[in-house]
Amino acid sequence: MEGISYGMPGFKYLGKPLVYFAGYENHIGFYATPTGHEAFKKDLAGYKTGKGSVQFPLTEPLPLALIKKIVLFRVKENEGMAGKKKTTVTAVKKKAAPENKEAAQVKEWLDKQEPAVRKEIDTVRKLIKKAAPTLNERIKWNAPSYYTTADLFTFGPYKNKRILLVFHHPAIVEIKSPLLEGEYKDRRLVYFNSSKEAVKNEKELSRIIRLLTKKSRKPLTHNKQLTTYNLKLITYDLLT
Repeated sequence: MEGISYGMPGFKYLGKPLVYFAGYENHIGFYATPTGHEAFKKDLAGYKTGKGSVQFPLTEPLPLALIKKIVLFRVKENEGMAGKKKTTVTAVKKKAAPENKEAAQVKEWLDKQEPAVRKEIDTVRKLIKKAAPTLNERIKWNAPSYYTTADLFTFGPYKNKRILLVFHHPAIVEIKSPLLEGEYKDRRLVYFNSSKEAVKNEKELSRIIRLLTKKSRKPLTHNKQLTTYNLKLITYDLLT
């Protein structure tokens, strides 16, 4: 399963971390937990390493065969740990997985709203999730708020039957749109008189959200994009 953890792209396998990687100015950082690096200590001797990390310089070709071996090693480790948890004793009733804490907080907040208000806000929430499914949602500043590795935008107070979105990531000032209001130093506002108006402007709202999400992440150079993409393909191929 692919995801973001510690601010880096990474993969989990059987519910446990597998490997992480990240692009830097002069190298690609590869993190296969301490065990993965310890097992291949000799093979990694020619690279700069730390506890659970190795740096692959951008000036050299990626050691793809070695990376594949390390990933396979970690796959087997995770499978071994999963196997230890199995028992032949009388089956124990599985406990229900705890509800996601942030999702529970959002639901609790929505339940407190008047039905008509909730319906309006829920409509816009669906537009947001459709525009950028990878966005995380939580309650912050006493309202549904959206973030990746940084806070991007939040619902403002519902006043005079108007829906307000506060885009507070500084990169929003670089985006031009007729929907964005205000000349604040580090934020812009979007007002809708109703959810129907929001739906009518879905295309432009989605463009703003996708563009802001992209701008909020520090862009990699062309070489970094290629090498990070290669690492991602190798890991994904092993898990599918």
